[in-house]
Amino acid sequence: MNSFKKLFVLLDPERHYSLLLSLVAGACMTLAFAPFNQAWLVYLLLAVLFYLWSRSSPKRALLIGWLFGVGMQCTGVCWIFYSLYYHGGTPPFLAVLMIVLLASYLSIYTALAGFVVNRYCADNSVIRLMLLYPVAWALFEWLQGIVLTGFAWMQLGYSQIDTPLAGYAPVLGNHGVGFAVGVSAGLIVLLIVRSTTWPRPVVPVAVVMVAAIWISGFALKQIGWTEPVGAQLRVSLVQGNVAQSEKWKRESFQPTLELYRDLSLQSLNTDLIIWPETAVPGYLHRLTAYIADLNQTMQQRNTDLLLGIFIRDQAKGRYYNSFINVGGGEYRKRHLVPLGEYIPLRFLLGFFDQWINIPMSDIESGADIQPLLTAAGQPLGVSICFEDAFARDVRKDLPEATLLVNVSNDAWFDGSHEAYQHHVIARMRALESGRYMLRATNTGISSVIDPHGAVIAKAPRYEAYVLNATVQPMRGATPYVLWGDYFLLVAGVLVLGWFAYREKQKSSVKG
Repeated sequence: MNSFKKLFVLLDPERHYSLLLSLVAGACMTLAFAPFNQAWLVYLLLAVLFYLWSRSSPKRALLIGWLFGVGMQCTGVCWIFYSLYYHGGTPPFLAVLMIVLLASYLSIYTALAGFVVNRYCADNSVIRLMLLYPVAWALFEWLQGIVLTGFAWMQLGYSQIDTPLAGYAPVLGNHGVGFAVGVSAGLIVLLIVRSTTWPRPVVPVAVVMVAAIWISGFALKQIGWTEPVGAQLRVSLVQGNVAQSEKWKRESFQPTLELYRDLSLQSLNTDLIIWPETAVPGYLHRLTAYIADLNQTMQQRNTDLLLGIFIRDQAKGRYYNSFINVGGGEYRKRHLVPLGEYIPLRFLLGFFDQWINIPMSDIESGADIQPLLTAAGQPLGVSICFEDAFARDVRKDLPEATLLVNVSNDAWFDGSHEAYQHHVIARMRALESGRYMLRATNTGISSVIDPHGAVIAKAPRYEAYVLNATVQPMRGATPYVLWGDYFLLVAGVLVLGWFAYREKQKSSVKG
């Protein structure tokens, strides 16, 4: 403890090396997430940031927070380079620049969390560490996932999917888990940097409070928030393992169709077969005979088959990344990937078109509210790839949906850590909603996840594989499904607003 205390004492936020330290600490945050899974690191690294914030002016806190965010985002989402350079043909310098620009933008929210507290809220380091910084982090983390359609990645809660704090996910969602992480990090600072100016019971009370948070999280994790409905289903997830570099080549088209059909025919006595996102690298209107043949085969087996394919709107001349039941019914992706499926702020970023050669990189988004796709007699909550990173999108289909389905193609990012991060995000959505999640991907990670966020079956990566499992449709609603992020947002805004008001009143009295 003394060595840690000496380290914190050396962290003078007004010195230049504190800026470098903030950048490095942020860069190391990625180690707390999958596939590295060093969840404990997030507390120490966030404690470093909170300590620097607690000793900084508002402007200095803004800069420190921004650098911390740049480090975290650059290492966290560096896998974008694979899709831009290897599969999109973007020059390497421009691919790196785009990642840095994205990280710089996302880091604005981290920076604002520290600035707002230091500029407007109570000048009390204990209150800031144990309440205000965690609240501000959760609020601005939520905002990062909203503005400009949002980019909800590298969020604190995802690092805790296998810890007791994950128990808060069905109640307060991923951001609630992140808030609990922030309170725990604040306690670390209190324990290491004790001050004689603090009231004597501060540290013991803080320890008891954080212990209660962890014990409550463990207890909440044991609760089954939803209940079974109907009979169990036998499902088969087909992982084709078609390399992204080959997927859209003309000579790969027919072999791909045959591969998925043949793998599906191996699945006997199954109720539901699921293919990944754009498993069929073509357009529905050109493949009506192929789809009709599949449907006939599945009807003979009393099986429903769902697959990813592009659908053309003949009137608009636009394409949709879609997921269909070959027997009827479709879902059109509504939350598109920036720069991958559409160009945001086209009047500013339209020139990137000439540098990006990604197939189907400018498509249309589906309607915000769509009828639920049904299969095997059950209404499904479907998300395509990037969409499951947004809890608000998944919640749109709840509590009506009895099963969640996510189809993805993480082959865009080759052997990077993106697939592991994405898999944990899917686990968090299952936990928040109290539903089984069926996740079919092209190259992995394909898996079946239970309502507690645990993986009950998983396919090996980079193998053509059929993953078979038995799942139970669920009904009912977790507290988070009922109130979403609104409870946390309202409470957070009231807390920051109250302390900002009190600070303003104190300043008026002094004035």
